[in-house]
Amino acid sequence: MKHEEGRFNGVGGLELYYQAWIPDNPKAVVQIIHGFGEHSGRYLNVVNKLVPLGYAIYANDHRGHGKSGGIRTHVDKFDQYVDDAKIFHDLIRAQHPNLPIFLLGHSMGSFIAPHFVKKFEHLLKGLILSGTGSFPSGIITNDILKRTRGLMRFISKFLPPLRISLPLANRLSNDPEVSKAYTKDPLIIKTITLQLAMEMIYPIFAIKNFIGKFKLPLLIQGGSKDFIVFGIKLLESRLTMEDRTVRIYQGLRHEIYNELEKDREVVLDDLAKWLDQHL
Repeated sequence: MKHEEGRFNGVGGLELYYQAWIPDNPKAVVQIIHGFGEHSGRYLNVVNKLVPLGYAIYANDHRGHGKSGGIRTHVDKFDQYVDDAKIFHDLIRAQHPNLPIFLLGHSMGSFIAPHFVKKFEHLLKGLILSGTGSFPSGIITNDILKRTRGLMRFISKFLPPLRISLPLANRLSNDPEVSKAYTKDPLIIKTITLQLAMEMIYPIFAIKNFIGKFKLPLLIQGGSKDFIVFGIKLLESRLTMEDRTVRIYQGLRHEIYNELEKDREVVLDDLAKWLDQHL
């Protein structure tokens, strides 16, 4: 396995960091879009499972995350994440012009990925979403958001560094070592700017309205005790593509790829089998 690190220019020329793990003779590529506050280095369980099976893994740190540039956990527009992912995708394609590319989005990445597919479905072989969902009806309504959106955007414009704390460590996994590592990781940011919080709301809402138009094979993997993202059943109800698989793992939490070994191996086996079936 070859481990590669590099940097590329995202939207507006911002320097973004990426990593790649490449087997000797890759048969396909998995492009990972990571979650909020974390970074590309937290997917080694996926790497160690898939690379020996012939999959090259590419993952970049979002702007404002990990080793990438930008204000920490801040974005001007949500679409910048999508456009950064496309620039990175083009870099991957240039290195592997003849290989199929799968897109894997986790948590916030699972909200970025469908917006990528909406624009560039023809470039991909398949889509995997983990730690995903949607806002259930009645918890946050479009009516409430429409009434407050102008005020919140005004506040976020003049106070972009205003931050909200997000205590996620104890909700990620049943493995206490994962929580400890998350807490100690200097690259993880545990606060979100008001601007990013506002920019995420509408794109998350919108996914359930257009995901039913996708033809791309889709795998959704989630934990039954995920208390970070809600509404996976609502999202599932909007799926219409013929090739769709939804796996809910009993007792698992938000980061299913970072669960206790016996549990995560089941999840990773399912992921590997699905990928092999869709080559």
